[in-house]
Amino acid sequence: MRSSIVEVGGWPMTPQDQVPPQDNYEAFLERLNDATTRLTTRLRSVDKALTAVSSLVEKYQSASLKWEQRRARVSEELDHHAGGPETYAVLGELHDTAVKMVTLHHAQTLRIKEQVHFLQGQCNAIRQSLVELRASSAALNASRRLSKDRHNLNRALYELAGARGAAESTPDPGLLNDLRQAREAVVLAEALMEVKGPR
Repeated sequence: MRSSIVEVGGWPMTPQDQVPPQDNYEAFLERLNDATTRLTTRLRSVDKALTAVSSLVEKYQSASLKWEQRRARVSEELDHHAGGPETYAVLGELHDTAVKMVTLHHAQTLRIKEQVHFLQGQCNAIRQSLVELRASSAALNASRRLSKDRHNLNRALYELAGARGAAESTPDPGLLNDLRQAREAVVLAEALMEVKGPR
């Protein structure tokens, strides 16, 4: 009775090599894809908010500059005032108002800049996470392909060795050697990926 284990080029081959490997990658890839989709949607939302808030910075800075210019003009008029006390009092009120508005716009500009900084940090964090997700997805897909390639090579070697009733035919030694080397390359590549891990 012939054993069901066939050895080709030092590699043991069994009928199990005919069974496709269980695909354990699908759930992990789906989870990575879901996370990528959610973060991509979130990034678009944060980008829109960042654009809107950034435009407010320019508006408040422009308004603050206009009030500062108005304060400077009123201050100059006060310095050269030669009219009555009522006019001087009105100019003084205008000057005080301009000072308050400059202060108000400056404080608001600082708050908006803080918000811009916060949103920019969110964008950077999301982009970094997306890079990591895509790298992990690429590594899993590569490992998945290597697993399938290894199975296909195992099956080809098994069949060429005559383990499925083809013992009467003589396999091509050159082809067997090429397949064996290909299988070694796949196994080594997969091992290297396991050692390195996702980058």
